[in-house]
Amino acid sequence: MARSKKIVRYNNCKKQGRTFIIKSIIFILFILMLSSFLFVFSGCRQYDNKFDISYFFKTDPEKAVLDFIYAMANQDASYVYDNFILEKDKRNVSKEKFLRELSEIMSGIENIEVLRIVYLGYEDEMSKVVVEFEVKYTNGDTSQYKKYIYLLEENSKWKIVFDKTFI
Repeated sequence: MARSKKIVRYNNCKKQGRTFIIKSIIFILFILMLSSFLFVFSGCRQYDNKFDISYFFKTDPEKAVLDFIYAMANQDASYVYDNFILEKDKRNVSKEKFLRELSEIMSGIENIEVLRIVYLGYEDEMSKVVVEFEVKYTNGDTSQYKKYIYLLEENSKWKIVFDKTFI
């Protein structure tokens, strides 16, 4: 009788051990799935919500510049005006005028591809990002550019300082 009680206790311990292992494995799998879910969505671009693994590793100013370039590549002048123009600049140029002029400038561009982007830090209270990109024009020509982009944070969003960047 004593031997059968020991066997029952031993079997119960084995069952509890297996249950603990199974619960531990399920918990670990749940944590891995949750972290991969967060990783995937933090790697989505702000502009078009496309997954971009390199986007995950960029600083916020770099992400803003990438979104700006993607919007330009898609000739989305409205997105550029709404998201990257400083409020003080919006008072000086109407949205309609900006859309018309930027659309005219962008009409000869077929594609823009980012080759390299680097966050350079702060300069005169602005963030500075250098971006190298290739522009393919509708006439078949291709040109490479290197541009320093200056940004200010306004209302928790990074805006491009157009007068310092493009003039």
